[in-house]
Amino acid sequence: MRWGRIVGLAFALEATLFVTLVPLQKPLALRTWFVAVTVGCLIFGYIAGRLAARGLASRAALHGLLVGVLATIIYIVLCAVAPGGIAAAIAVYGAPLYLTLNALRIVGCVAGAMHARKGQTIRPATAVLR
Repeated sequence: MRWGRIVGLAFALEATLFVTLVPLQKPLALRTWFVAVTVGCLIFGYIAGRLAARGLASRAALHGLLVGVLATIIYIVLCAVAPGGIAAAIAVYGAPLYLTLNALRIVGCVAGAMHARKGQTIRPATAVLR
């Protein structure tokens, strides 16, 4: 297990989501912002998952899952210590969307890791005939 990579990518994923999406909250309508957050969780999660699986011979999906779960825990802790706590975040999103967005972050990470692993096929050596 590459714990440094897992922890680093989880923090990087949450920082990227924050830096990218929070500034869009004011200029966008709330529904449009929810779409941006949905797409951001999935795409940035996918990228983090691909990076987590890079160069691994096995357990790529597990690395992606751990990045997604840890990033989600970081987000929930940030919500808990923010004014109003988790209840305030759920009030903004609504419970179904709040749960869906957290799940999409994890799904994106696992999908990216699995896709990265799939792309690392082992090619047999071939002889060059002349």
